[in-house]
Formats: sequence, structure tokens, C-alpha cells
Amino acid sequence: MKTFIASLFLLFIFMSLPVKGQDVEKTILLDSIIIEDQLLDEVSYVASSYVTRKDLQNQQIRDVGEYLRSIPNVSGIRRGGANLDPVVRGYKYSQLNVLLNNGVKIENGCPNRMDPVTARIETEDIGNIEIIKGPFLLKYGPSFGGVINLKSEVPRPSDQFEIHGNAQVGFESNWNGEKYHGSLYGGGRKFQFMVAGGYRNYGNYNSGYREGMETEVKSSFTKYNYLAKLGYSFKPNQQLLISYDGIHGRDVLYPSLPMDEKSDDTHIFGLDYEGKDLSPVLKSIEAKLYHSDVHHVMDNSRRPSAENMLMVADVNSSNTGGRFVTTFQFAKHRFLTGLDYEHIMKDGARTGTMEMMGTISTKVSNLWLDALIRNTGIFAEYHTYFSSYELNASIRGDFNNATSSDTLEVSYEGIDYFKDVDSEFFNLSFSVGITKKISSNLDISLAFGRGTRSPNMLERYIKLLPVGYDRYDYLGNPQLQPETNNEIDLTFQSNFRNFGSMYFNFFYSYVQEYIYANLLPPTVIMPQSQGVLGVKQFVNVDHITSTGFEFGYNSPQQYKLGGSMIAAFTYGVIPEVTKYIISDGEVVDAVQITNDALPEIPPFETTLSMFYKFLNSNLIPTLKLRMVAPQRHISQAFYEEETPGFALLDFSIRWKFAKFMELNTGISNIFDRAYYEHLNRRIIGSKENLYEPGRVFFASIYAHF
Repeated sequence: MKTFIASLFLLFIFMSLPVKGQDVEKTILLDSIIIEDQLLDEVSYVASSYVTRKDLQNQQIRDVGEYLRSIPNVSGIRRGGANLDPVVRGYKYSQLNVLLNNGVKIENGCPNRMDPVTARIETEDIGNIEIIKGPFLLKYGPSFGGVINLKSEVPRPSDQFEIHGNAQVGFESNWNGEKYHGSLYGGGRKFQFMVAGGYRNYGNYNSGYREGMETEVKSSFTKYNYLAKLGYSFKPNQQLLISYDGIHGRDVLYPSLPMDEKSDDTHIFGLDYEGKDLSPVLKSIEAKLYHSDVHHVMDNSRRPSAENMLMVADVNSSNTGGRFVTTFQFAKHRFLTGLDYEHIMKDGARTGTMEMMGTISTKVSNLWLDALIRNTGIFAEYHTYFSSYELNASIRGDFNNATSSDTLEVSYEGIDYFKDVDSEFFNLSFSVGITKKISSNLDISLAFGRGTRSPNMLERYIKLLPVGYDRYDYLGNPQLQPETNNEIDLTFQSNFRNFGSMYFNFFYSYVQEYIYANLLPPTVIMPQSQGVLGVKQFVNVDHITSTGFEFGYNSPQQYKLGGSMIAAFTYGVIPEVTKYIISDGEVVDAVQITNDALPEIPPFETTLSMFYKFLNSNLIPTLKLRMVAPQRHISQAFYEEETPGFALLDFSIRWKFAKFMELNTGISNIFDRAYYEHLNRRIIGSKENLYEPGRVFFASIYAHF
């Protein structure tokens, strides 16, 4: 991979040199022009964010999940150096619909979510990111807390045969990190192609300066990926695209989890058809088939616990599905109808090996055993406008059924805790939003959404693993009920040429049948993991509530001096919950708590940035200040601890020093502040917090032709 990218750089330099005998006075070289189709007008009535490829190129990013933390009210759970798990307004995991390329779903392999969907794509391959907060966008599957749509670059038709390419090399201090990426793409009217690949190798990082020392965090990782895409255009407005992605991780350390990732191998196959403007009424047809499979291996071989027992977990998961969508336009009325299908399979076991007095004993326990979830959805959307109003409405029905080959039965005194593994649900979701255009520069929108999602594989079938924030083994519950988010959003948006653009969003969420966890008596079942306090089982509780806001401002683009500001806050409450009293490592009592905080809710934060455009916008320094308040609204039932506030200052420079080359360099955490995010998990086996990286110097060079 390094040789491939170095060759691309030499090619870029060669092509940038003047050709002898060329009449440069008669040659005009123009910068490439990228036309992007932004689809957010369909959901502009709710809080949404749209990240372009250019936005990603202008920042130093080692992980998609880490970048998403820069979006208002989007956070991330850090367990190690890579693969941060996104959280939107306090909702996480399958409460979010995180997908690739408008519909590709991936079932993670790790029970502790070392490998969220965001780990399956590198930022250099992303064309844009679409983030919709709340249960409003229903055409990509069940939507409970929001949608994160990660779209990769695709080859596009051109009038004549062309070949283009790009390459990027980046380095970071502190981590001793290096990354390489390169791609070639091109084609003509009928056939188009794209090949790309990348490699990342990062070591352990040091946290910021505290109490006269810097703490090394075991966070090293190696990742590499490659992809190939081939497109065929029947006509200028119809394209068939075949794609393959391979994503691999090796020796990824997670100091906050009982095991590390030994290997992760993901393969994604896709077949897409798109036809646009097929008739005056039929505006588009989209069809997609995909298959993704994951082989994930974890162990504790790098941990002291391996001296007592070597633990290895091996999980295979797959997700196969497709979708078919048609869009019709009748004057001011646009209708979208479609259906989709998702088929999830998961199987995995944990093997413990112990040697005593020359005798080796092995114990194998199932994590999942041929577990299966099928989801078939049918959906429709309607958009229209009249006078100064715009109306958006959508509805979705999901048929969800699940089963497993588990033979485990947990019963006590006539109560079945884990027995009947089959379940079947029909879930109805819908949303409606109306926007009032007060003036050409100011809009106000009101939206209501009801999104229902069925329990996932972990919640239904996991068996005795510490997968939560607290120190308990968890047991799935095959008879869990779906949970439903009822949410209302109020949004103000303005855009003035000489003032800039600004938005403010307020939301209130009422969740029914919220999936929580209760402690089971030791007479029912005993834990299997070392150091845990007991076994909790997933259950439904009556309801929870959350509320909050987001604010954003961007200065006008025509001025050299500019900046932005974002702010966000979420406040979540569970009306009644049980807290278990612990003494000497054992549960000795239980008390009821009213109006307890929801766990893992990030505190209020705001980010200010300022830049100045030099040399006709070819040299742009940027200064960014991020301020995070202390989090004192914490969950007593989950034994959360308050986290202190902090402020960080970053500086970067983007310099386009040649026609085809660009340098991005800077310093993050300039003052080497020691800090940790509220969502960071604690280091396993201790009360030590998982600190973020200290001061980091970075530089990357991007070249294209």
C-alpha cells in the first residue's frame, strides 16, 4: 500500500511539471468542479447535519466516530484508540440507524461493540455524511433516535474516457501514528471504475500533563482496507454499480474492555441500480442488494488475567438485504414508496483455557447460537408545498421476527427468565412536519415523529458477558418488547447574506417500553465473568423522557475573516429505577430512586472557531476553542461519577501550495490538557478514567489529479 501511494505521488508531481514545447499562453488549466446532490431538503424541517468530502479533507481524522463528535449533540463512547461508538442525543447502539451508502446494514461481531458500523469505512473513502436526529427519516429502516448515513465515493459517467486519482499521507506525534490512502477512478459514458485502499498504524498515546506525569494509554491499532467499484450506464440517467469493500483490523487494544481485538475481517458486497427522470411523473427508481459478513476474534492474551485463564471469543455475523424505492412527482406533490428487507445472523462462542499442574482444561460457552432476526419494512413519504408552507409526512410498517438455536433455559419458582426464544412483532412508525417560511431568510418548523424499533441481538440473546457500563454480567431476554420514541422538534433557521446562517432546535422525547436492565437473584443464575457483582437481565420499563437543544452559526462565506459556533445540551430522566447497594464487592441491598438521570448522557458543550483566508483562500489558518461543562446530572443506579469540565484549544493550517497538492498541519490540545469525556469507559479492573490524547502535532499531504 505504501509503495502504491508513493507511486501516485510521483505521478502527481510528474503531471504537475511543465511540458517542453507547450504553448502555456494558450492553455488554461481549471480546477476540478464537484457538483453534489444534497438531499436534505426532504428533512430540513428537523435537526440535520451534512458533511462533505471537503469538510473531511480539511481536518486531521483518525476515526469516523471521533470526527462525528464535532457535530452538535453527537458524542462517542471511547473504549480504546479507535472505533468510537456514536451517540446522538443520548441514544446509542441500535437506537440509531447507522448505515452505509443509503441502505447497507452491518451487524457488529463484538458483544462490547469494539466494531460499530462507523469502523467499517475510512474517512478518505467517504463522499458525504448525512445525519438526521430523531425518528423522522424512515426510508432507510426503523428509525428510533436518528440516522447516520455514511456514503462512500462512487465512479460517475463522463463524456470521454478519463482517469483521476488521489493520495494522502499523514503523520501524528504522541500516537506515533501514520496513515496512507490512495485511489484511482475514471471511465467514460458506458463504463466507470474505482479502486482504493488505505493503511493506518498507530501506537499507544500519552494523555495530557497531570500531577507531574503523562499517562500512557494502551491504544495501539492497525487497520487496512481496500475497495473496488464498477459501474455501467445503460443511458446517461441510468447506472448499475457493483461494489466490494474489505475492511480489516489487527491487534486493536481496548483498555476499557475485558479483551482486545485480535482480528476483525469484514467483507461487503453491493449491487445498486439507479434511474433518474424516467418520465415526467416517474422521477426515480432505486434498487439495492447487499451482503456484509464479519469475522471478529477477541482475546485477553495481553492482559494479566490470561495467566489464570486465556479467554478467546470468536463471533461470525452477517447481514443480507435489499431495498426498492420509487419516486413520483405530480405538480407540487412528491410521493416516495418502497420496501426493504434485512436478514441478520449471528453465531459465536467464548473459549476459556486454563493450565493447572500440567493439566489443560477448556470450557466453551455460547455467546449466540445461530441467532436470527428478519425485518421486512414497507414505507411511504409525501412532500408538498402551498402558499408559504411546506408539508412533509412519512409512514413505515415493520414485520420483525427472531429465533435462536439456544438450548439454555433459566427458570425459578415458576418464572421463565430465558426459555422461549421466538418472538414476532409488527411495528408502526410515522412522522409529520410543517415548515412556515416567514420570509426569504427565515423559516420555522414543527415536527412530530414516532419511531419504533425491535430489540437487537444483544438484548435478546446475549449470555453472561459484562457488556454494560456497570460491573455486571448481562443476560438477554428473548421476550423483550419493542421500544418507541415519541418526539417533537421545533426548529428555527435563518440565512442572511451579510450576517450568515443560524439555526436553533429544541426537542422533547418520550420513550415507551424503554429497554433497561434489572438484577437477577443469585438463586436464579450466577455470573461467569471475573470481578462482576452479579447478573442483570434486559427488561422493559414504562417510560423515560429526554429534552435538549442544538444551536449553530456560520459566518458569511464572502468575507476573508469568518468563524462558527455550535452548542448542544441533552437532559434525560428515568422516573423510577432500582439502585443496588454494594458492600465488600457484593450486592447487599436495593433502594428505589425516583427521577434518576439516564446513564451516559454527555454534558453541555460549545465550540467556537475562527479562520482567515490568505492568498486567495489558498492559505487558511483556523483556531478552535471547545468548552465542555462538568456533568453533574449522573445516574445513581449505574454508579456514574461526576466528570469535570474542560477547555481545549486547537490550531491548524490548510495550505494549497500547488495546483494538485495541499498540506494540512497543526496542533490539537495545544496546552496538553489532561481530560476525559463523560462517555469514556473506565479502564478495566480499576477506577482509572480513560483519558483522551494530550498534545498532538499532525501533518498530512493530499494530492490529486
